[in-house]
Amino acid sequence: MSIPETGLQFPPAALPWIEQTAGAPVQALSRMVVRREAWRAEIGREGATQPLFLRIDRASAAGKPYPRNLERETALIQWLAGNTGIPTQRILGWNADHCVAIQSFEPGRADLHTAPRAEQHAVMLHFMEILAELHRIDVHALALPGFEIPPTPEEHSLMELRAVEDPRLARFTPDSSSVLAAFGQRWLLNHVPHHVERTVLLQGDTGPGNFMFRDGRVTAVVDWEWAHYGDPMEDIGNLWLRDFFTPGCGGDLTPYVHHYAERAGVTVDRQKAIYYLVHQLVRSVMTIPGLTRRPDWKSTVALNLGYQALCDIACCEAIGLWHAIGEEAVEPLSITEGAEAGDLFQVLAEQLEKGVTPQLADPFAAAMARGAVEITRYLERLHLHGPEADALELEGLCRLLGSGQASLAAARRALIAGIGSLRPEDELPVLRHTWAVARRNMQLMQPLVARWSYCRMPRLD
Repeated sequence: MSIPETGLQFPPAALPWIEQTAGAPVQALSRMVVRREAWRAEIGREGATQPLFLRIDRASAAGKPYPRNLERETALIQWLAGNTGIPTQRILGWNADHCVAIQSFEPGRADLHTAPRAEQHAVMLHFMEILAELHRIDVHALALPGFEIPPTPEEHSLMELRAVEDPRLARFTPDSSSVLAAFGQRWLLNHVPHHVERTVLLQGDTGPGNFMFRDGRVTAVVDWEWAHYGDPMEDIGNLWLRDFFTPGCGGDLTPYVHHYAERAGVTVDRQKAIYYLVHQLVRSVMTIPGLTRRPDWKSTVALNLGYQALCDIACCEAIGLWHAIGEEAVEPLSITEGAEAGDLFQVLAEQLEKGVTPQLADPFAAAMARGAVEITRYLERLHLHGPEADALELEGLCRLLGSGQASLAAARRALIAGIGSLRPEDELPVLRHTWAVARRNMQLMQPLVARWSYCRMPRLD
């Protein structure tokens, strides 16, 4: 198969190895429309092909490996497939030169939120049994590369918090997410758990959307990038968040979590599960700006921008859940549709939506074009209502700081500088401020977050 050298293509230099490993030629390659780069390859002869799933770690290939890299993930999947009954994708090959993993393409689908309720129930019960099996593995008998057992109860939280710290983000001018990230980090330090019932192997981003299912059963648990050793309640917090994005519990996680606990032999600690729900969201708030502030043109920019806005407000909701408080009513932005000052944005969006996207045969290219439509409509809102949002944020920051500030950037820096010494008893005013800012950002980003309009935080009693 001949592939031209373009920015949207899989690295051609890796193709001979893929064909040699698979024992057949690559007939077609298509990029999948997901936040983390993945490709579907059709392998075989004309009329008799089979799909394979390709992952590529471009950072490692460029000599800048991330701690949670693809090689580490691949080694874990290989171990699970060979030593447990946990259903996973099979690893058919790993190439350290190209940093490419060939995985089996397992049957099933990932959109549990669209399945009938009876199937959701059956799948969730099966998944909780799988999670229990994962958490029963003796981590002290493992020797997985890149995995470290936390030495103290506190390190069960703090090791993962340090794992996402990225010094490259320090060069960015602080934005509202930077303020929330600083507050979230301080909050996690203020409330770090001091007891762990058991150290287990965690998937780290577990739950609906990160497993495939068919006929009421899980066919494969996928995406082990954030796997590590930790507190079992961390995976319950992760599950809580995954069900927010891909609902499968009918709005109540309680029976499923207790089904898991009986089989895993662990005690459900609801407050600690909330802590780890916050933990997962704070890590997202910390890392997503690396994808949105100076994005690569080949990345799913619209998806990442919308995900950032949703994670920001969900993070505030989760901290509120820990404190048993709800969102306060705030002054909304006075957004009106069809303002004349936004005409050029509207025309550009329509040209992309009606004149360009329908002509694109490649699914990933079409998804990028639809994303460009969403971004254009967001930029229109930012052009028209961004100054109002900035003024309200600055007003809130000045109230928190107790003094006027020369600019919004200066006010954000001042609050971030003071958050490092924030005491638990002083957290709620900062939470209310960040929550209000996140709500107004959701207004501005409505074109980018509309795809997640069904998301609701489920119960866990």
